[in-house]
Amino acid sequence: MEFYRRPLFTYSIILLLLAVQPLIHLYYQSNPKCFHYALTTLAYEAVVNHTDIVNLNTRILCWIPTTLKRLDRALIAYETWARRCDYPLFIIAGSPPSSPVNRSAYPFPIAFIANDSIEKYNQLSEKVLLSLAHIYKEYHEQYDWFFKGDDDTFVIIENLRYFLRRNPSNVSAYYGYVGRTPDRFYALGGAGYVLSQEALRRFGKEVLSRPNQRNLCRTDVAEDINLAACLSRVGITVLSLRDQEKLETFHSMTFESHFVGNSTRWNEGQRKLVIENGEKCCSPWSISFHSLSPDQMRMMHFLLYRLRRAPI
Repeated sequence: MEFYRRPLFTYSIILLLLAVQPLIHLYYQSNPKCFHYALTTLAYEAVVNHTDIVNLNTRILCWIPTTLKRLDRALIAYETWARRCDYPLFIIAGSPPSSPVNRSAYPFPIAFIANDSIEKYNQLSEKVLLSLAHIYKEYHEQYDWFFKGDDDTFVIIENLRYFLRRNPSNVSAYYGYVGRTPDRFYALGGAGYVLSQEALRRFGKEVLSRPNQRNLCRTDVAEDINLAACLSRVGITVLSLRDQEKLETFHSMTFESHFVGNSTRWNEGQRKLVIENGEKCCSPWSISFHSLSPDQMRMMHFLLYRLRRAPI
């Protein structure tokens, strides 16, 4: 009798697990708090098409500082990459203009913050801090990651998702192209950087929502160096997001500049890690390139999303 009871018990356990598994799956799908963690263990190869990549990944808010005079550039960023984010938000300093923005010509979300005096290069640090304060107040619970890109940065959102879903958003961290100053590391603003939900929550609660603390943050005109100093006040440091072969995914210049090796002396002095030229310049899973002209933005979009190879 023992011989028959053991298989029966084993089969009962297997049947029970098979019955419970769909319920667990439904629970993770329906519970927003579990959504991120349930998906971080999925292999990239298990995703069957583009729709699945979007649906199975983390929620990304992309915010792009721009100006009223650069709305045409903002439109190119929106049409090529920003609309692939879960929510693209273009941020302008100042009050809405007396003549409303033509929404049919510029069909993307725009947030007007602060006042016109902030819309100056030497006030860029303040604009970034005010932008993050606005995002923290309005959106920090709705999204897992918060990516900042310029309106002359091209971002491959699918690759950003691919990396971020392997990193928990409840850990205080931010990622980007890591540069250095004599006293700190920071993420170069042009290449873009991404804050986790927990990093924004902590930064918002302990600094951004406290004017006295935020005023202590303004230590540098350069917005990216200033932000690194601010984040370090609450224990948040920048991390490099390289691929498994240690190749760079965020890039502070155009692809051509990195590939050919046409680097500026400033960029050479700022970088933290060794950068190679040619095919070793950039990860096949690269996320961003910076300082692109409008034509280069459109060209990148065509090469990535329109160009096809015949299945011969």
